[in-house]
Amino acid sequence: MRAFLLTFFIFISGYTFSQNIKSISKKVSEINSIKNIKIKTVPYSYFLDKNQTSDNGIELKGFYKDGKLKKIEHFVGLSAWNISTQYFFSANDKLIFVLTKKYQIIDENGYIKNPKLLSESRYYYTDEKLVKVTGIAQNPDVENSYLKESKTLRRDLEEYK
Repeated sequence: MRAFLLTFFIFISGYTFSQNIKSISKKVSEINSIKNIKIKTVPYSYFLDKNQTSDNGIELKGFYKDGKLKKIEHFVGLSAWNISTQYFFSANDKLIFVLTKKYQIIDENGYIKNPKLLSESRYYYTDEKLVKVTGIAQNPDVENSYLKESKTLRRDLEEYK
């Protein structure tokens, strides 16, 4: 009987976990397909004024629907690669998903015509707790770093006029 109950609970928890990931993926798709979304762009000059510099620039975009932030796109251009990170938020303003991509833009011969994708990672959150990572995590404290970064970027979007 104990073996049956243990197997049953493992099955149910795995099923619930899978449903959470599917639900998050569905919400991300819905956000990406929103029509008439308002985009607010924070230029590199804003970050320069805050002493945040990068070889190839920094750009921040906030995507709003009905005054609510749905998505953030953050681009950082470094000397040899670019990092693009997207943050997605639930209806109650909680972080639910992060997609980060790192591209090589320079090699031994100079700048690459078509940047090469080096890594792609996906981070799924439920109640702002990391529940799944796919790809290669770039940071050992990834659960807290993307959560903190999303709050910092939200503040930057609010402060920029």
